[in-house]
Amino acid sequence: MDIATSFSASPKEQEAIDAAIDQLEQKIVNPKLVLAYFSENYDENVLQQALVNAFPNAQLLGCSSCQGVMTDEGYNEGSGVALWAISDYNGAYGSAIVSTNQPYYAMARQALLKAISNSGRPGELPSLILLHASPGQEEEVIQGIEDELGISVPIIGGSAADDLVQGNWKIFNHEQRCVNGVGISVFYPSCNISYSFHSGYASTGVSAIATKVNGRELVELDGKPAIDVYQQWIGQKFEDKNSIVSKSSLNPLGRIAGKVHDLPYFKLAHPLKVTENDGIELFATIEEGERLFFMEGTEERLVSRAGRVVDSAFDIGSNSRELDPIGGITIYCAGCMRRVQSRMDQVAQFVNKAMHHAPFVCPFTFGEQGQFVGGENAHGNLMISAVLFHRD
Repeated sequence: MDIATSFSASPKEQEAIDAAIDQLEQKIVNPKLVLAYFSENYDENVLQQALVNAFPNAQLLGCSSCQGVMTDEGYNEGSGVALWAISDYNGAYGSAIVSTNQPYYAMARQALLKAISNSGRPGELPSLILLHASPGQEEEVIQGIEDELGISVPIIGGSAADDLVQGNWKIFNHEQRCVNGVGISVFYPSCNISYSFHSGYASTGVSAIATKVNGRELVELDGKPAIDVYQQWIGQKFEDKNSIVSKSSLNPLGRIAGKVHDLPYFKLAHPLKVTENDGIELFATIEEGERLFFMEGTEERLVSRAGRVVDSAFDIGSNSRELDPIGGITIYCAGCMRRVQSRMDQVAQFVNKAMHHAPFVCPFTFGEQGQFVGGENAHGNLMISAVLFHRD
């Protein structure tokens, strides 16, 4: 069993994908699954066709990434395409995309069943699900997956992203391309896996109840306009209300996802902009009646956290065994990346060290999915998700 990665920063998509494929073919033979992460300015038709031609027997899943991508070779800013491939004679893998006018809940169930069918393992539960959907309905997608399976199979995922939150994200597999839809890969690897899902933020202890919500718009906190409460918490008034993404990136809103030894862990919601109702549009869905905590982070935590999340995956998967990683996948929030963009080389170094320098790929996404230590699959923002594949 082998895992390999490759990357090309050529500005022309045909040259970039050809170079990435050439590199990959020198490192791995007959991959069963190939993942592609790429810049929004690349034509996904060109990428898809080149990958289908190069790897006709492999399952594919591609997803656009915000302003670059990271691999074991380092952080790559701007245009580029990264490939991740796994060759596993005794394992099975399947990918599918569903893009219809149906609710995302239904699309998720259909994509899951189609991916399982494409894997050749009908009736078997996968060990892992990789999710790349368009932003907006991630909670509904996770619910559809879990309702179809009837059990909580670990999910790692990241919502498709573009460079400036303008809807230019894309996903594709070997059969289909789309802007809005659900992309899923299912994994039946012939090795052990471990996974982790965390943020680099802590609660300040300040909180309020979401007393009025409208989808992903948080309208009121404790009966007051949400933006008034948030501005009081953060200690500043927002002049540009069209986007508060950057200003809020160190102070998201947190909800308790579970507890370990009576200590809570949180899933986060990142404020996007101020609404006409003096509410806050978020990158995650808030339920009315939920208690929201004012969270805080530091750039130092964001730089080091990715490596610690990988370390945590080692801790969770070890069970007193010595783990030997073949490779991995890491999902890193685009909002975090943009906040510490000048220090992303350090982030790559931390992840590389934690991975024991095994090959990995890391897109920058507009929402992260993972499974917490308590077994809950969840969607959050400003989060980091990781999965490791280990030799026996």
